[in-house]
Amino acid sequence: MLEPNPTLYKKIADNHVDYSEMYRSQETLQLNRRLRKTRIILLVSALVLIAGAAIFRTMPETPFSTKNFLAYLGLSGFMVGLAFYSNKQPYLSILAAFIACVGIWGWELVFYSLDGLLIETSIHKLFIISLLVWRFHPSREAELIRKELHFS
Repeated sequence: MLEPNPTLYKKIADNHVDYSEMYRSQETLQLNRRLRKTRIILLVSALVLIAGAAIFRTMPETPFSTKNFLAYLGLSGFMVGLAFYSNKQPYLSILAAFIACVGIWGWELVFYSLDGLLIETSIHKLFIISLLVWRFHPSREAELIRKELHFS
């Protein structure tokens, strides 16, 4: 009997491309990129919230009180916590940050009379909300990739 040519067999084995492994590695790269961007947006939103609160607090003769400042700090701390949780549930983290930001904005509009700062705080919140809405779709895609690759 003839033995198979070992060099021919090795050449075929070396040229073999495992497309499923290549697909999995590319999807993992995409997942990591989307998770990183979601985490960064949540951290940037928290930073913008703190910066806005500091600016509103230092403005002379404004009705922005220490209680408002502490509420902003609490919301930014919540967003930082969501940034760390976003590796597990990116879409839920963005959605929770969005709901919390809209809730605080509504609370300010209804219960506080920030007549002098109404436009400034609204622009501030709309900027943060637009950042969060911008990440809705990519965070949902990250969640779908995570389920597809069975990383849940």
